[in-house]
Amino acid sequence: MRRLAGVVKLGMGLVAAVSAAMAVTGCSAQDGEMGKGKLVKVSICVSSQTPTTRAMREVFKPRLEELTDGRYNIEIYDSGVLGGEKVTYDYTRSGIIEMCVVGTPMWSENPKMSISDFPFVFRDVNHARKAYQGELGEYISEDIESREPLELLAWCPNGARAFSSNKKLESLEDFKGQKLRMPNNPIHVKLAESLGANVVIMDMGEVFTALEQGVADGQDNPLSTVRTEGWYEVQDYVYNTNHIVASLELFAGDKFWDEVPDEDKEAFRQAASEASDYAWDLYIEQLESDKQFMIDNGLTVTELTEEDRERMIEMIQPVYDYLDSQYDWAADVRKMIDEIE
Repeated sequence: MRRLAGVVKLGMGLVAAVSAAMAVTGCSAQDGEMGKGKLVKVSICVSSQTPTTRAMREVFKPRLEELTDGRYNIEIYDSGVLGGEKVTYDYTRSGIIEMCVVGTPMWSENPKMSISDFPFVFRDVNHARKAYQGELGEYISEDIESREPLELLAWCPNGARAFSSNKKLESLEDFKGQKLRMPNNPIHVKLAESLGANVVIMDMGEVFTALEQGVADGQDNPLSTVRTEGWYEVQDYVYNTNHIVASLELFAGDKFWDEVPDEDKEAFRQAASEASDYAWDLYIEQLESDKQFMIDNGLTVTELTEEDRERMIEMIQPVYDYLDSQYDWAADVRKMIDEIE
């Protein structure tokens, strides 16, 4: 069955690749009808079932088309069909596509995008929402827009990260010696190492097989990702630490944005704001159902206590030392976020 699944996945990948090539050249579309308003392609790096993609389809697209009397035809391409995050980010910067929704793979080019990966800067998801949609979001947006040919229109949820493993993981002591898959990002790597784990760096597409075959014992991602990627099938424990609350950003490229009349820019901003609110609402509603899904599928879910949260923050002090050595603004940003009520 796995071999058949692999063949099906390969076939789907080839179809996606062809569709992506046609879409970028304007020959195909997932949404909308050609010739109806100005064509605006929006590339989204996450799947169709995520709160952010749903918000873009269910709120941003219809509201923008309503507010502009159909002057724009929004075509949405989700699940990375037009390419990975870095590719679609570059496509948007260069004007090949008009808009994109990506996470923070650009932190190496725009260091302040790494703030989304700072551990334990948010008290909870609601605090993260207020920060991203408010002072923190404005702070990062101003920096990006001063450096890049982009307009940042909205901040959406990418998820609160938790750890999962096929070995016992119910306390901070259980991290010691575990082989944890981490993305190729020094913040994540240093965090896992500070907890006593052994880091295995690999791309998302390799994680299921690595967990299944024991190349890695566990990983950290939002529970929604553990669910949609099927990793719960090869994991037995969840340690619900919520150590990082990551974001997704809606960008418009300046090549497109500069041609949009001022009255329509306001419509884009309004539709983007409404979509952001909808995405956060959906995500917060989904948190409990994702946790219950893990329990229903036989995983042991352990919540991080307030005492262990403080202990964990102490254990990962090397991460903060690294951030402070790299960025002279890191400590000030953490203080700014902490003061957001």
